Amino acid sequence: MKNFKYYTLDIFETFALSFIIIMFLYKVVASIEVVWGSSMEPNFYSNERILVDRITPIFDDYKRGDVIVFIPPNDEDKHYIKRIIGLPGELLKINNCQVYVNNEGDKYEIEEPYLFENICTSGGTEIKEGRSIKIPMDQYLALGDNRTNSVDSRYIGFIDRDKIIGRVVFILWPIGRIGFVN
Repeated sequence: MKNFKYYTLDIFETFALSFIIIMFLYKVVASIEVVWGSSMEPNFYSNERILVDRITPIFDDYKRGDVIVFIPPNDEDKHYIKRIIGLPGELLKINNCQVYVNNEGDKYEIEEPYLFENICTSGGTEIKEGRSIKIPMDQYLALGDNRTNSVDSRYIGFIDRDKIIGRVVFILWPIGRIGFVN
């Protein structure tokens, strides 16, 4: 009887410690998210499982082209997946189906090889077509790869850095798509 009590207590301690470690890893190091919708096609598809790195962005800034998961400003219960296109402090303009950046005097069109061929990036209700807009500090412009079917910064505004959950680093599922994200 005494051995059973110690055995039960040992099992409980093991499960409790395992739960605490798993929750720590999930909340601080990395988490698994599910992609919903077609806004990131052809690079991410609905129902794919992705691994989101939560810890690296604490030590390193986000870069143009990073795919992120964030909490949108209009719905605290959802997580969106989009690609960072504009960085804090940049002057940005969407015009003639392209995104243009003016960063400390350097003016250029953003090259986006991850998009469908001949995709048109147009303005929206928040980021209007043909108007230059400066991205505030600690905020980012994030757009979906499927620009014709994406609710992104053009409609919801810039993304606060503290609303970003992390950077997408790996596709976990389905098996045929497993691999690191570029």
